Amino acid sequence: MLGAPSLAGGIICLEDAAACFGLILVLPQPARSSWGVLMREALIDRIYEAAGTPELWPEVLQSLGDTANSDGAVLTVLPPVGTPRWIASPALEPPLGHRTASTSWRSGRRTAQWRAEAQAGFMRDIDLVSGSCDGWPCEIETPFWQVGTTIPLPTGDVAIVTAERRAQTGPHEASILPRLDALRPHLVRACHLSARFNCERSHLTSMTLDQIGLPAAVLSASGRVLTMNARLQEREEVLPPGQHGGQLFKSPINSNLLQEAIGNVVGGRHAAQTMPVRSYSDHRPQIAHIMRLKRHPGDVFGASAVLLVLVHVGARAVPDDGLLNMLFNLTPAEARLLQALAGGLRLQSYAESVGVQTSTVRTQLTSIFNKTGTKRQAELLSIVASLALFSGQTTKCLGAA
Repeated sequence: MLGAPSLAGGIICLEDAAACFGLILVLPQPARSSWGVLMREALIDRIYEAAGTPELWPEVLQSLGDTANSDGAVLTVLPPVGTPRWIASPALEPPLGHRTASTSWRSGRRTAQWRAEAQAGFMRDIDLVSGSCDGWPCEIETPFWQVGTTIPLPTGDVAIVTAERRAQTGPHEASILPRLDALRPHLVRACHLSARFNCERSHLTSMTLDQIGLPAAVLSASGRVLTMNARLQEREEVLPPGQHGGQLFKSPINSNLLQEAIGNVVGGRHAAQTMPVRSYSDHRPQIAHIMRLKRHPGDVFGASAVLLVLVHVGARAVPDDGLLNMLFNLTPAEARLLQALAGGLRLQSYAESVGVQTSTVRTQLTSIFNKTGTKRQAELLSIVASLALFSGQTTKCLGAA
């Protein structure tokens, strides 16, 4: 005879009770629908995480592809002008790289119709493009069946999210669409957040340069102005923001030179490039420095490609007192002394010009050495010369607006 059910700490062991009475114990299992909800909520969380951490997008896209019974998914950002930017599930990267390298893929029927029709929800390509070629996708350069949606971005770019499966698998089932549509609002918000984050980074870059006296702008690879600071907007050679397709310069000559310089920098032929900028007035000549901006891996929303900084040729290498105070915490008297030394005055001549003892000036110079981490006057003046580019006084001494 079987023993009585065991009792431990007042709790009956259900397995022992079942064995005692010859019962088959069936413990409750999580419902399949509940499990699906948990998986979907986890994917939604990852979508929002990817908005601020671009390297998470491949994982998110793979999960999106799994949701659509596909090999993977692709996120493509189409700028108004220029090369598309994309990121994909790892398995789809090689074929997508081949496709985007083709000059014809942007003009394909499916790409055009994604932009025109799939802005309210997910759609199957078989519904977008009428007909198929014996059950295969009609466009040779796209050997995948797709289900996707289009997301207009606040930057003027367009994001297209597609889940893709190999052509031999057959087109997507209509039953997949509601699952994807439930995720679409979260994809839209995440894409908008990513685009705005990049806009803010570009704006912060140009504003920081404005604070230290540099007219600057952040441009896309096509030369479109994404943001420019107030100092650059004041230049008469520069178009007001938003005019003429977002181009920077009024002069066609300056625009052509800029486009050539951007092409060299973005194409990797030069790490940076300098170009002359023709002026409409009798001001001293200007030059523009064009430098490539490093893009975060996986960041397809950042249109920022290059940073342009505009400076005058022949400006005297004397940084203003505001910059000296910000960098080295120099007092106004110490800043004036350093500016005088950079302008070529000797200690004794400066002391006489301001009516103080030479010993007082030497004490100030010792303090400047300590604050700048230098030991000799030549070393100090070398630092001053390297700061000439960042001189807020440069625009004033040249009489610019």
